[in-house]
Amino acid sequence: MQQEDTFYIPIQGLALKVQATKEDGVLIRVHLFIANRIESPVSSSLAWQFREVLEGKRERSSIPFEARGTPFQKRVWDATCRIPFGEQASYSEVASEIGCGSAMAVGQALKANPLPIIIPCHRVIGKGGDLVGFSCGLRIKGLLLEFEKL
Repeated sequence: MQQEDTFYIPIQGLALKVQATKEDGVLIRVHLFIANRIESPVSSSLAWQFREVLEGKRERSSIPFEARGTPFQKRVWDATCRIPFGEQASYSEVASEIGCGSAMAVGQALKANPLPIIIPCHRVIGKGGDLVGFSCGLRIKGLLLEFEKL
């Protein structure tokens, strides 16, 4: 049975709205949005866990999750999870790490990431350090990267 949880996390002077879907107590999907204001305080257990993951105080693996995807997508997501907190890697670096010759294929796998923040695809950037490609929008990608620098 699926359960929806929506919560807000203050980040960089804005409100990050998080819509999380759990199935049998396991996180399976996350959507991120910028909200004009926080409509409810950060109060749920999941909200606090997400905040701590964002701050680098909690390992993502402490939140039960299941990333559903193809074997190739899972290889890309696993490589992305190895990018340390506060650091970035390019799409071509991730491609090289997994033995794939296509940065574009890596980008497509990251576009399908069902669990942004848990699978930190915001840490994958363009070759020249450009912010490119993020399923939740480049504004949120930039906010997450700036937040990790603090």
